[in-house]
Amino acid sequence: MSHTDLSAGRDNSIEASHVRLWRDQRGKLLLRCGENAEPVDDVRVARCFPWSLDGRYISIRNKDDEELYLFRTLDQAEPKTRELIERELAMQEFVPRITAVENIDDRYEVTAWKVRTDRGPIELQIKSTDDIQLLDDGRIVIKDYAGGKFEVRDIEALDSHSRQLIEDHLG
Repeated sequence: MSHTDLSAGRDNSIEASHVRLWRDQRGKLLLRCGENAEPVDDVRVARCFPWSLDGRYISIRNKDDEELYLFRTLDQAEPKTRELIERELAMQEFVPRITAVENIDDRYEVTAWKVRTDRGPIELQIKSTDDIQLLDDGRIVIKDYAGGKFEVRDIEALDSHSRQLIEDHLG
């Protein structure tokens, strides 16, 4: 299914600007789709395509993981709802940005990357070149052995040594 097919068959009668998301006194997320609709409690926010379409196709799901509403883009959301969604997504995702690559040791089956990030230095262990993805928007996302994700937002902004090391290890 392509990204543009996501809304096929959905009821698009509720405008995104009429969808409200807020927290109750206990901290649970609630959703109301339309001004006169009953609120649904205990909902969660999820990205449909977290790597490739960062700010688009944001799903609001109930406790049974059924989709209740799909924002095609956060630009459609009412400002307070958008702000809450962005905070929720930021809390879910911890993706340090790689600012430099100091060394890559590929003598063994698992390669060891010594990098600097916006959160400090770290050593990543990468199982395969499949764990290094160049996205359509030019970002590079690297998944380490432990399941953490790291991002290079703009390879051209890195120093030449870092760029060369990364380019040598892209699949």
